Amino acid sequence: MFKVRKALMLTTAVLLLVLVITACGRKGELNPNIKPTIHITSYEGVTDSTEINKDEPATFQQKIYWEANDADGVVEKYAFRVVDENGNKYDDGTPGHAVVDENGWIYHYNDGADESTPLAESTQKSIWTKKVYATINFPANIDGDSAVVVSRFDVKCKDDSGETSVAVDANGNLLNSEYASKYFSVYSCIPQVKISSTKGDINGEEIGKGVVFQFTILDKDGSDPDYFKFRLEKRDLLGRVISKDNGGYSEEEYTTKNQPNIGRYLVTEFTKPALKLNSYASGAPQDSTYIIVKSVDLAGIQSEESEIAFSVKDGFSPGTVIYDGSDDSSNAIYALGDNHFTTYMASSISTVIPSVLTAEGTHYSTPFWINKDGDYSIIGSNNLTIYMKWGYKGEYESDDPNNKKNDEVQDELTKKPYFSEIRFFDLRLDGEAYHYAPLSASENNVLDEKTGKEWLRVPMSSSISNGAILTDLDFGLHKFEVRTVDLQGVADATPDEFVFEIIETTPKSEKSGILIINDDKGFTNTPSDIVDPLYEGFVADYAGDVDVFYRVKSTANSLLHFLVNTFSPTDLQKYKLIIYHADDPNNNNFHSEYDAMNLYLNGGGNLIVSGAASLKTSMLVGSKDKGYPLLPKYFGLPLMEEDAILCPSGADDEEMDITNFDYLSYFVNAIKEDSMPTDINLKLPGFNAKMNEFNGYAPLAYFTEDLLLEGTDVIFRFGCKEAADEPLDPTLDEYKKYTGQPVAIRKVTDNNSCYMFGFPLSYMEPLQVKEVLNHIIKELDAGNGQ
Repeated sequence: MFKVRKALMLTTAVLLLVLVITACGRKGELNPNIKPTIHITSYEGVTDSTEINKDEPATFQQKIYWEANDADGVVEKYAFRVVDENGNKYDDGTPGHAVVDENGWIYHYNDGADESTPLAESTQKSIWTKKVYATINFPANIDGDSAVVVSRFDVKCKDDSGETSVAVDANGNLLNSEYASKYFSVYSCIPQVKISSTKGDINGEEIGKGVVFQFTILDKDGSDPDYFKFRLEKRDLLGRVISKDNGGYSEEEYTTKNQPNIGRYLVTEFTKPALKLNSYASGAPQDSTYIIVKSVDLAGIQSEESEIAFSVKDGFSPGTVIYDGSDDSSNAIYALGDNHFTTYMASSISTVIPSVLTAEGTHYSTPFWINKDGDYSIIGSNNLTIYMKWGYKGEYESDDPNNKKNDEVQDELTKKPYFSEIRFFDLRLDGEAYHYAPLSASENNVLDEKTGKEWLRVPMSSSISNGAILTDLDFGLHKFEVRTVDLQGVADATPDEFVFEIIETTPKSEKSGILIINDDKGFTNTPSDIVDPLYEGFVADYAGDVDVFYRVKSTANSLLHFLVNTFSPTDLQKYKLIIYHADDPNNNNFHSEYDAMNLYLNGGGNLIVSGAASLKTSMLVGSKDKGYPLLPKYFGLPLMEEDAILCPSGADDEEMDITNFDYLSYFVNAIKEDSMPTDINLKLPGFNAKMNEFNGYAPLAYFTEDLLLEGTDVIFRFGCKEAADEPLDPTLDEYKKYTGQPVAIRKVTDNNSCYMFGFPLSYMEPLQVKEVLNHIIKELDAGNGQ
């Protein structure tokens, strides 16, 4: 029995020893938690109130750091406050930390709290934060006046056991306080205030019934404003204040405190305070409105009052601008689709424009076309996208979006700024309020009771406030309407509108008729009374319609399309064949019609170009500079080869005026290849006196056969004068050089037939030209030449 009892006692002792050992390190009665310690590490400030020196105050804004340690855990959170030198809390806290508890400890949002709810109203707040420093704006005023003020900053912490700290000094000695403290003696300069509006200085100006006042603090010590306060007065011409009962304002003072932007305040006839109209007689104001403002900086110091005067006038109305290139404004509306694009971006475009990468390269968006009737038009497609752009009168200098942005709202009638802002743009499309899914009709559509029209009201904060993307529009006529709405709530009574037509593409099989484009100016080398009837006679046998467009008379598209492209593809696309003639060797603008011609050919058209020496500069140099792919694609001429097109030159290819009739007048006829029905002889005598004098033609273009791309046919060759020793005749070497050179080419693709004549058809025998053109037209009708 004794042995059993002895064993039990030994076992019990061992168990007690184990319990003691395992209890080591645990907090509790046997091992109490050690409080965390905290001290302020910033050099500014003093720890003893007896050390305060008001003669050398610090700047009112201080960034204060602290350090906390926990010997047996982790410091998790901190709390801090600002009190006066006697420990009394500031009821309104300090600027930036205005929400405090009953003891002055500053509140913070909890992690994950909804910070859109004001901190004072939030239930998701606490005095505890994880911040390890604080930027404090200490009070430096007594009743708003600048003064040296002493305040105390306190900070405490908690560890992971919920234990509150004990303060220590810089040497780690425990202090009899749960928080570390420092006293700060601070000072701040008296600020000044500047008054204007968001649209400029309104002192002495007339404004509308809506304005956003803009207040700016001017403070020598760099303080930011805490808030501004102001009141309005109406005064007569003698400077006497007009009472509220007599149409003036109350004496109430308003503040920007707690506003999203403390430097701005919106006032209209519907706000508080409400703007009141000033009295006018014979167009002159009989009283003025004054705004009197004080600024309060982050040190709590108030500025002296500052005031400005202005007149509030009725009748101002905003103006609307759709940037479509009309009314002397530059275009900012672009479109892009399978049948509306360009393959280059004009150098004058300074902004990014929509584009898409295709198998043929980049297709860039381009402005609308203006058709022969003066209307905006475009060839439609399933993927046609229209990029609209609009604004308000005064937004840009001269209402041109490529100019400097003025950002002033002008009265539509007088063009005078009235210092308002645009709040909304109202939109309509094709007789109905514009539909934009993110802005529901039920909440955003407005009905104009005067006109009965319904509009989508788009706030300035919306992504479509000044531009929209239109897609999925049907073929036919469309109208997009825009009107501005300002701070007064006044909508533009004369909305701007953009009317345009989306044209169906004409299939190749349905194209018909011939269009003659006259690019000759009618001067001596190509007199209109002779050349114009010649071209009409060349196609007199054609049974279909024949129309004539004069390039020199078409300018609207040129202004819209960066001083090029005078013709609209919507006018060209219906024709089976276009004959383009620029027979004056001094003139050829075909390269300037690149976009229109490229889209015409892209749609299955056919083209004949008649030219002279200027083909070299226009077709090759002009096209190469901009990288136009039209030459290789449709005419088989390599883009980067300057020698692909040549002109007669002097001995050893010396440079000379290629447009001159006086030299190398050796061309007398175009000799046909088997594909053509007849040679074409130079008409001698002809209407050009120089050609008659030299009995031949000089300023033509011919092609380097070895450089012609695959699929390009020579259809006529250089017929040269016989070599002789006479001054006007070629030498034997010159005869060999020019005879047989290609002077006309053709390229046939699956979709097009394109012909280029390096000699002017109007200078040739008319009946022979007519026979050749009849042959080409028959090829097109039969499908042999597409």
